[in-house]
Amino acid sequence: MCGEHLEIKCNTMKQTLTFTRPIIASTESKFNGEAFDASVEAFENHEYLKAFYALLDSINGDFRKKYGNVQGNEFKIPHGSIVVTIRLDDEKLMITAPFVGLSEKGRIPLLRQVAGLNFNAMDLAMIYLRGDELFFEYSCPIQLIQPYKIYYVLEEICRTGDKYDDEFETKFGAKRIYEPKVMPYSAKDVDNIYEALQLSCKECMEAVKYFEPARKYGFIWNIIGTTLMKFMYFAHPQGQLLNDMQKAIRELDRDDIPLPDITAQGKAVVEKLQKMTKEELAEDLYYVETLIPSKRRSNLQNIQDNFEDSYKRISAYMEEEDYMTACVMMLYKFYEMYYYNNLQEDVNRVVVKVLEKTSAQAWEEAAPVLYEAMEAIMEDELDEWDDDEEEDYDDEEEEEGDGFDMNSYMKNVQAVQQQMMQNMQQMMQGDGMQEYLQQVQVLQQKMLSGKMSVEEYTAKVQELAAKNFGN
Repeated sequence: MCGEHLEIKCNTMKQTLTFTRPIIASTESKFNGEAFDASVEAFENHEYLKAFYALLDSINGDFRKKYGNVQGNEFKIPHGSIVVTIRLDDEKLMITAPFVGLSEKGRIPLLRQVAGLNFNAMDLAMIYLRGDELFFEYSCPIQLIQPYKIYYVLEEICRTGDKYDDEFETKFGAKRIYEPKVMPYSAKDVDNIYEALQLSCKECMEAVKYFEPARKYGFIWNIIGTTLMKFMYFAHPQGQLLNDMQKAIRELDRDDIPLPDITAQGKAVVEKLQKMTKEELAEDLYYVETLIPSKRRSNLQNIQDNFEDSYKRISAYMEEEDYMTACVMMLYKFYEMYYYNNLQEDVNRVVVKVLEKTSAQAWEEAAPVLYEAMEAIMEDELDEWDDDEEEDYDDEEEEEGDGFDMNSYMKNVQAVQQQMMQNMQQMMQGDGMQEYLQQVQVLQQKMLSGKMSVEEYTAKVQELAAKNFGN
């Protein structure tokens, strides 16, 4: 939308938005294309169980071992605040997931909403009322478990559960059937995110204040959209805050109301974010395991196609030396790319580097650097662009150490669990059980408060186990 020229000189809007490193360093998709192709081939060869196993492996190679039973015919996989149960045999596939329980007060309006979902939002799975609880359900003969279809069923259940469970709890008093297993952000991370959010909102409101007298609503639209997607990028919020942000970003794309009204609504969202207390913010800042990712897997061709029209306009602004307009548009497109995609690492490395370089920089200094990165994406020259400063980038990552590695976290947690299982029998027989658990709890609190890293926590628990139980 931002294609307008600013006719008056800019006095307060002299630099780009400040960059904040994300809490999750990389969101690159774990999807295994080879495993999915093997699933399709097995299905076409009428090897239905093999087709399903390969499909699950394509989503995450650890799921079968981690969440399946010994027989390999039942899987209970967590996805946020629901658990997807998959049962299959030689005749049938059955997928179920608890959604929410009804409350007396909001029972009727909630059931109306669910009826609407079944008719308008759900294509294959359905939501059923079982007693006072709502469940997602889908079943089909084993001969019909076409991999594309079953993936879509799982995505449909996970997407709908993610979108509406917190909303139904907030609006209608719905009760959770399953309490999600989450890991709250550390106190240090919450502090950093809160400070970054305050700065982002302040920069946004200053920009809005500057552009409003000139009625430059295209610029205002871009700045607000960039600010909201930037918050999603560095904070990765969950729960109702995630729903609110997604709705606010969708509302910016409405074409049935005037642009000034759209920007006014967006401004109100930013102001509401700015007024949030740290404690309110922290309620929706946590890590949670998922079955189906909420974002699509990135593809360079798709990114290039999405950039194409904007890239042509940005190139024209660069030739005209309209660096402010070019920067505003490029920042919007980069954060939009992160908002919709689990971004591949080659593109991610280039964009993170350039956003860091141009953080809070003057327009005329930032524009050529941002444009060079966008050009590298459009020309598929990521390796050539990235090689120039590869060593500096690696050094910065080592020094700052920002970004949460979910894979590392899950491996460490599994190591702790395995260690505890190995010692369980001796623990039950010994007198030090209670003392051991108390010590582990103290360590856990230190880890969750940010006073101890996950790696240190793992090592300390293993040391305690060895000390108390001789392993």
